[in-house]
Amino acid sequence: MVAGTKPKLRSIIAGAFTLVATLAVSASEPLPPWQQKLEQSAFSGTVLIAKSDTLIFQQSFGLADRENQRAFDNTTVFDIGSLTKQFTATAVMQLVEQGKLSLTATIDNYLADVPADKKQITIHHLLSNSSGLPTNPPSISFYDVIDSESYTRQVLQLPLVAAPGERYHYSNLGYYLLAQLIEMASGQNWEAYIQQHILLPAGLTATGYRLADIPQHRLAINYGADPNWLQRGFRLRAKSRSVGDSLQHLRQQPGKRWFEGAGGFVSTAQDMQAWYLAMQAGQILTAASWQLMFTPHIAENTEKGSYYGYGWAIDKQHGFNRINHTGSNGYSYATFDYYPEVGLFIFTASNDIDNYPYPLFTEIKQSVLETVVAKDLAEP
Repeated sequence: MVAGTKPKLRSIIAGAFTLVATLAVSASEPLPPWQQKLEQSAFSGTVLIAKSDTLIFQQSFGLADRENQRAFDNTTVFDIGSLTKQFTATAVMQLVEQGKLSLTATIDNYLADVPADKKQITIHHLLSNSSGLPTNPPSISFYDVIDSESYTRQVLQLPLVAAPGERYHYSNLGYYLLAQLIEMASGQNWEAYIQQHILLPAGLTATGYRLADIPQHRLAINYGADPNWLQRGFRLRAKSRSVGDSLQHLRQQPGKRWFEGAGGFVSTAQDMQAWYLAMQAGQILTAASWQLMFTPHIAENTEKGSYYGYGWAIDKQHGFNRINHTGSNGYSYATFDYYPEVGLFIFTASNDIDNYPYPLFTEIKQSVLETVVAKDLAEP
């Protein structure tokens, strides 16, 4: 791990924060232990915690752009990676509600020239990561431009890692195919459909991929320490460097990418909070469709009690049911945690996955859950 922004610099550039009700402290009282640790860590990004429509905590840390000394703040737009999948899954469920797609239909009802070993793959399998398709394509770079028609044929020719429905296997390629099915069923570009029917109705104005229309100065720059062959050979620590913002590749070379439907979206903490509130209120989809989205369809890890629904992972954390997902482009990192039993939402995003403090955020989630539950029990 490389060292990130130094604590004394972070104290200067840290964004404003809000503490209310459950976690409030006066100026004379010490900060909660987890907040002190977060202030002193190398974390670069933003944290938002809310209970229903009440904001509990929000603070930004570190630099969104080190070269220009631009701090993270409430308007910073960052990559949410595979959180994109929940929007793709929601769009599919809308089209299922409209009778334009069927969860039990096999993909050869929609796609041409499906090989025999894939004729049993259903839309349910694609949504629940149980299609047996590989995770990622071989021999293609992350931002390479593709032709959808020929690339779909290539995906369908790849060997399966398991029989359809046999077991869980995370597949970005499966969600690429879902994006193609959205376009076939709706007659719209997959992202245009999501923007029109999901994002804007839910109040998300800074979320999307090529249609998000985000000013470049609001985008976080991503950083990573990629060792070269010499550093790997001698086990030398590489220096963290800029790899650009998450939409830079589109400005440099417009065109389709293989991960569309599986990733690519950027967003803000405020938009993610709006999405959580829409989910909690049962908007956008029918109650039956939301239930299917959050159903533990297939086991990810039986020992840890982790399952996959449609675009969501479902498990228990600290004794509470959790609907969650993470997302990354290899440099950024975002987490979305929703605890429906207590109405709690915890969102984090970082532009430096190398310095993301995983154990600390586990501690934070446990502490916040305990505080919220204690407050609920204390109320008449």
